[in-house]
Parts: sequence; C-alpha cells; structure tokens
Amino acid sequence: MKLFLKYAFFIFSCTQFAFAQHSVRKLPYPINTDVYDEICPILSYNENELFFTRVGSPDFNKTVIENGENLYKTMTIDRYRNRLSQIYTMIAETKVTNPITSSFNQDVWISHYQDGESYNLFHPSYPLNNALPNSICSHYGTDGAYLVINQFNEEGGVQAGFSIVKREDDITFTFPKPLHIQDFDKTGSEVNVSMSIDKEYIIMAMKRDDAIGDKDLYLSIKGYKGVYSTPINLGEILNSPYSEATPFFSQDKTKLYFASDRPGGYGGMDIYISDRLDYSFTKWSKPKLLGRPVNSKFDDSHPYVQLDENSMLFTSNRDGSSDIFFGFINRNDSLDFDIKVNVFIVKGEERKPINAQVYWSEAYKDNYQLFRVRDGKFHYTFKENIPMNFKAENRGYISDIVFLDPQELQNSGIKEIDIELRLEKGKGRVAQLKRPTFDKNGDIANDNVKSNENEIDSLRNRNKIGFIPLELNSTVVLKNIFFEKGHPDVLPTSFVSLVNLAELIKPRKDVIIQVEGHTDNVGDSQALMNLSLARANAIRVFLLDQGVRANQVKTKGFGASRPITKNRNEEERSKNRRVEIRILKQ
Repeated sequence: MKLFLKYAFFIFSCTQFAFAQHSVRKLPYPINTDVYDEICPILSYNENELFFTRVGSPDFNKTVIENGENLYKTMTIDRYRNRLSQIYTMIAETKVTNPITSSFNQDVWISHYQDGESYNLFHPSYPLNNALPNSICSHYGTDGAYLVINQFNEEGGVQAGFSIVKREDDITFTFPKPLHIQDFDKTGSEVNVSMSIDKEYIIMAMKRDDAIGDKDLYLSIKGYKGVYSTPINLGEILNSPYSEATPFFSQDKTKLYFASDRPGGYGGMDIYISDRLDYSFTKWSKPKLLGRPVNSKFDDSHPYVQLDENSMLFTSNRDGSSDIFFGFINRNDSLDFDIKVNVFIVKGEERKPINAQVYWSEAYKDNYQLFRVRDGKFHYTFKENIPMNFKAENRGYISDIVFLDPQELQNSGIKEIDIELRLEKGKGRVAQLKRPTFDKNGDIANDNVKSNENEIDSLRNRNKIGFIPLELNSTVVLKNIFFEKGHPDVLPTSFVSLVNLAELIKPRKDVIIQVEGHTDNVGDSQALMNLSLARANAIRVFLLDQGVRANQVKTKGFGASRPITKNRNEEERSKNRRVEIRILKQ
C-alpha cells in the first residue's frame, strides 16, 4: 500500500544583512562560514560540545525516505533534485528551483567546545540529519537527549512538531521519537522551543489564533504520561504586537531569554531577558533589553546562556551571513592596563595637520565632550572598559567617526594605538576598516580594499626594513604573520613584516613572487584549501595597497597538503599554519 506522505512541517529561519561589530567574538571557521548561514547554537549539558544548524550547504545529508526507500539511492541525480524541489515547494507554498541553496536545507553539525573555543567539526549522519529541515533546538534532560524540530516516520513523511533524539555514541543518534503536545495548532510555519532541564516545562514561540503579535511566547506543562498541556499564551508582559522568537530557559529555570523586534531595541531582532516571578511559570517580569555589543542594529537571536550565567552564544547576521557569536552578558568595568590613544587630525588627501575640535563620547550614547587642538594632535587614555567614539570638525569639514573598544584592544595586548581623523567636506559617518572578502573558492570578491593608512605609516617610520633574500625559485617562510583564527583577515601585528616585504619588492620591478598559504590538518580538506588561498589573497591585497605592482604578486593555496611537521599537537600544527614567499622571477 502506498503511504501518504505529509510535508507540513516547519523550519528555523534567518535573514542576511552586513555589519561589523566589536567586543563579541565570532566563532572561527570552520564553525562559521562566509558562504552559508550558521544558526541556533546549543551546548551539551556538560558544555563540551556545540551543536548548531548550517543552512544551504551542498554538504548536507541527502537522505529522503518515501515508502521505506531512500530516494537519493534509487533515483538519478536529476530526478532526486526535482523531487526535493517539489517537497520544498510544498513547504514554502512557492516555487523552489534550487533545493541545495534553499533555506529549507538545514543540517545539524557538532564541534568540540571549551572556554568559548570550538574545534574538530563533524557532521552527523541519518537519522539525525536528512534532506529535510533538521535542527537541535533544546536539551531533553541531562543524559544526552535533545529536542529536534519536526516529527518523522521511519517509512517516510514528516509533520510539524518536535521529536526526541538520544546520543548512542560519538557520532550516531536514535531515530527521532515524537514529543506530544495537546492541541498543537499553529497558524505559522516557524516555531522555536526551549525546555527546562527537568523536562517539566516548555516555552515555545509561535503563531496561534490567540496570539497578540506576529508570534508569541507560550507555555506547556508536562502532564499525564509525559504529554504536555495545551500551550498557554504568556500574556502582554512578555508578548508584544510584534514578533517574539527563539526562547531560552536558564538551567535554574529563573530566567527566560528571547528575541523580539519590538520597538525600543537597537534594530532588527534584539535579545531580551525576563525573570520568573512565581511558581506557576506564567508570570514574568517586564523584559529588559540586553546591551551592546551583544545586541546590534541587525538581527540578534537564538541566545544560549552557559552555566556561569554570563557566557553566551547567540546568532547574528551583523557580518553578512548569519553566524554564531560568543560574548558576555556582563562586561567587566575595569581594564588590566591603561590604553593610550594618539589622535592625529589631518585635512583632506594631503593629510596635513590642522586645528580642529575633537569630540569623544561613549560609543552608544550621545554625550560628546569637546577639546580644541591647534597642532593636530590629541591624546586620550582608556582607564575604564567603555567603548568610545572619536570625531573632529573644523568649519564645515567633518571626519568619520572612529569606534574604539578597549576590551578588543586589551584582548590583542595593545597598550598604545594611533588613529587618524581626516577632515573632509560633508557629513561624517562611522569609519570601518575595509577588509578583503572572498568567494567560496577563495578568490578576492572586492579589489578596493584599503589598509589602515595611519597605522602603516607609523610602522614604516618606526621599524627598520628587514632583508629577505631574493634568490630565484627560493622559498622563504614569512615570519610574524598572524590571521584571525579560522579566517583570512590579517591581524595588525602582521603589518611590520608585510610592510618590510612591500618595501623590498617595490624598487625591484623585475621580481615576481608567489604568496603560498598553508594550514594545519584540522577541518575539511577542501575548506582548508580555500582558507589557505584566501589568506594568500589577503596578503596580496595588502602588498598592492602598499604600492607593489599587481603583476608582481601571484597567489596559491596548498591547504594541509604540504605539512612541515606531523600535526600531532598544537605546537606542530602552529608551524604548519604558515605563509611562504616563492621567488618566481628575478
């Protein structure tokens, strides 16, 4: 008998914008990627593993069960893709032509996790993952069980709801077992859930007939034989006429975190916190907006607060695609050391020092203080851990606003920094250091990258240019080159060596070099190859910005294919993460 396959289920969703933020740390590649969306971070109960959902990746589990058969194994590739498009079209109620890049392509990934750092990424197989939307959204107790979205039939088909999976060993999970909720009626396709650690209470964000806004927070309580009660709307204190989403129950059950796009936030979705007021779990305090930099003017959601009640994982699309970030709810008031800021005020392209009015204020407040300078120089010292904005004006000429966060500087060990405020006619804006961006193949996606000119000039003046032997076909390991972990961004501590290299090459028009990137062996081999090429391209961009001719610099990425040590420990792996310069022509 042919089974009737239902595809009335739901997904987690995300939206893309572009923004750069400070003082929260984006988890490194390969957790986050520039090409795909990473959402919904969940830690294991002992906090040594990170689960997250990746959206739109071609490396998804391709299992589709219908009538007990896996269509991926029984159909041709073209027929399989057409069938998957049909299924996604039924879900979306609009035509889906490319199922691979669709937002319905969602898989669970797992990484080891310790002290805010993740490593050793792996991708669970069926039945945890399949070609339909998959996401771990909450714990189910403390013994390695979890709630996942949707309910599945082993013979095929799926419907809206939640299921329980349990860890069998390091890489396999049990088949999802349905979680039963009375009157689980909803009018929207997206539902988020968080369960209390004792499995007694569930808080869901969804659209129902009695919703106050686009999506409300609801409570279900565990009842007879483990069936949860009809969802109870948590009322106007928590809910608004807008959208509430991605709730998270603190493990002591006293706090509720969630995201909302209600007015009064910084923009987009913001993360709020509310305290439980009684034992009914239906009365909560008025939600408080978490401060910056956890919240930004874009979408911040999917909070997961660790046992210390301060460390936090969350999802944000402030950097282009949705990514997973780590930060702290509470910010330390004090710094480990004072940080001196040397401010240089110049005019126009000639960059000559000029008299001006310098303004500085707390970054998220409009309380500017004023100081008039006559020699184009101003000094500020960070003594407290408060981000600041700096700008300058002179008779209609205005500089960009430069944002500095002392926490970020302290984390990098910087005790003194130079910034330049360049006065130009017109309205100032928030200044951002433009960095190279790369496509999925590791190629440069923008060629108009400019380095921090003031910092480079300072290095050029303060550091003696070193010597690199230029012998044909010779290879030199470029010393003191550092990248943001798992990313192609060149860190400022590398600028000295790169300026030295640029100054050496520029007078030698006959010299052609090849910048060669290498990585350790931690991660997917193709991803490591892409990363090594992206890093080589980043150095090429830097050299061209310093005046090296474009035809003098070629790039190549080798990934982990040419190790110089055996990758047995971190010391050996660090030696394999290197950049080499090969002399192609003299």
